[in-house]
Amino acid sequence: MAQGEAKGPSIFVRNASGLVREISPWSSFMATFVFITGGIPILWAASLSSYPGANWPLAYLIALLPTLVMGLLFTIIGISMPRSGGDYVFTSRGLHSSVGFIFYWFLSVSFILNLGIFAYYGADYFGYMISGLGAYYHSSSLLSIGSAITAPIPSIGLAALLIGISAAIAILRPRRAWGFILIMGIIIFLTTAIMSFVLATINSGSFAVAYNNFAGSGAYEEIISSGGITPPSNWLVATEAALPFTWFAYVWYNLPTTWGGEVKNVKRSMPISILVAIVVSAAYYILYSVLTYHAFGGDFLQNWAAIVSSGNNSTISAIGGFIPYFALVYTKNVFLYYIMFIALWLPTFLFFSPLIISQTRYVFAWAFDRILPEKMAYVSERTNTPVFATIAVVFGGLLGAALTDLYGSTSYPKDAFAIFTFGFIGAALAAIVFPFRRKELYKNFVLRKKFGLPLISWLGLGSLVYLIYSTYLSYEGGGIPLDKVALTLYGGILGLGIIIYLTSYIINKRRGIPLDLVFKEIPPE
Repeated sequence: MAQGEAKGPSIFVRNASGLVREISPWSSFMATFVFITGGIPILWAASLSSYPGANWPLAYLIALLPTLVMGLLFTIIGISMPRSGGDYVFTSRGLHSSVGFIFYWFLSVSFILNLGIFAYYGADYFGYMISGLGAYYHSSSLLSIGSAITAPIPSIGLAALLIGISAAIAILRPRRAWGFILIMGIIIFLTTAIMSFVLATINSGSFAVAYNNFAGSGAYEEIISSGGITPPSNWLVATEAALPFTWFAYVWYNLPTTWGGEVKNVKRSMPISILVAIVVSAAYYILYSVLTYHAFGGDFLQNWAAIVSSGNNSTISAIGGFIPYFALVYTKNVFLYYIMFIALWLPTFLFFSPLIISQTRYVFAWAFDRILPEKMAYVSERTNTPVFATIAVVFGGLLGAALTDLYGSTSYPKDAFAIFTFGFIGAALAAIVFPFRRKELYKNFVLRKKFGLPLISWLGLGSLVYLIYSTYLSYEGGGIPLDKVALTLYGGILGLGIIIYLTSYIINKRRGIPLDLVFKEIPPE
């Protein structure tokens, strides 16, 4: 489609987005599944010492309930407003242009920074895999290579390579990019099935024997005694403390709304992309936590994680929370080791491409609303993708990887993760008031049933209550640090967003295009 300015009185950059409907529901589902699960299993295993005694299946199940409430909210938004940056469009129209932009600027910047963080982790996973082989074969050379890969310069280099490859995929014609995502998703499910079968054949007693035979008599028990982890007597309190982690493990499910204008049959695709993906991800988390605890023992895994975080054992720290290593010790099958590595690493790598795509749709939507320069809404006629927006997101991801290295691969991600605990509050608030503030737009919404209040208002209220509760738990558990780095990060993002909005407001007013007028309408498809 033509990229020039539309003739006539259109208040938007042009009369059509220039994007095409080529995304299948199952490609979109695969993207959401890897959004939710990518990187979390290894991060979970490395974090177990922070949540001793937690009942993880129960924690995932408890977090699933409010997640489904919010998932239904975003499903309704995605179906009712199938536009690029759909949840941003909804929030900015439901509240105010400035509020909607600031909330989603804050959230999108966090997503983009997390692109760099998880690319950094994805690079480190190669190091864990090689270090695991080194420990298994008692090879100091392999251990040295594994440790070298997790060093700052190699990690940043590999992270940049992963982001670059993912950007190349994201900028392909949508049919090819999403076809690749679907095929890789199928491989993930196949390797995950094999991994689950392997874990199901192991129990903690037999693993303890195998580990002692491998590492020396009493080695299994020594890990448990030297980690220093003593689970609290009240497992319910321990499980409650783990809820911020499990809530974070589910986030990212809102992102299918960002490409809502490009999916085929949005009424069918959006529930599959969000609700089905959430339920399947919950089943994955619950099964994985049950199988790993049954296979290796909760006390062993928690204390292993404590030793990793302490840095007192260089070999254990080099392996990290890499569950396939334990399976290798038991099975002595290197081929299965590689299969399990693929099952855990591929979701981390695969979510980079759809993450880049989703964030370009926010950038695209802001440009379409005239907040960002119009060039950011340019769509290539050759590939049907927003080229300049993709470049901007890639640079942001590279910045995230650099900051991870600069401020630490543990402390800095905690700062960036914290944004998710309150980033969705904007959409929850918009859902509560939307039926009353924007009655003319609400007429087009699905599921408009009333139970005293419109259904979407109830969903927004439930989401808001849980977000406040989760934010409180995160703060109490140290998940929302208020140190100098965190405050600088939050303040810098917020301040830059305010400057961008005010600048665009002034520029557009001088051009005779009041932003208030723009946000009274829904962007064209």
